[in-house]
Amino acid sequence: MTYGEQIKSVLDFLEGHKLSEDIIVLGQCPSTKVTPTANGTFRRLKKWMMTVGIRDWDFHNVIPHKINSYDIKDVDVDALHKAVEGKGIVISLGGFVQKVCNKYGIDNYKIDHPSPRNRNLNSMEYEANMLHKLKEYLDEHRANGIL
Repeated sequence: MTYGEQIKSVLDFLEGHKLSEDIIVLGQCPSTKVTPTANGTFRRLKKWMMTVGIRDWDFHNVIPHKINSYDIKDVDVDALHKAVEGKGIVISLGGFVQKVCNKYGIDNYKIDHPSPRNRNLNSMEYEANMLHKLKEYLDEHRANGIL
């Protein structure tokens, strides 16, 4: 069993987290870290979601069973469609995930990947602007009754 097969949901590594029927965040693939929160990615993502007023959200990797894959051929299309089914909001983390969503006809909103290695996030202004735009997107969906 690979590490990616061991983690079934965000509940496995964010203590006290609750899933959402309405919102899903899509990542690329499992981390090489034994505890994903050790690298700060999920802590940052949780902080971002709280900042934009989202407490509960689901999570799925588009390549759920292969560590560090950057190959669109590794995408588990059936699992992806099942994960997003019925969700009102799909947030993609990074350009690769956005391309996957677009290829498979999944409406999504892209934000930067929250990795500590993402140099865009060295700018607090860039990060704040990205979150402001995400909040506007979410507020628009709330106003339209999607959330």
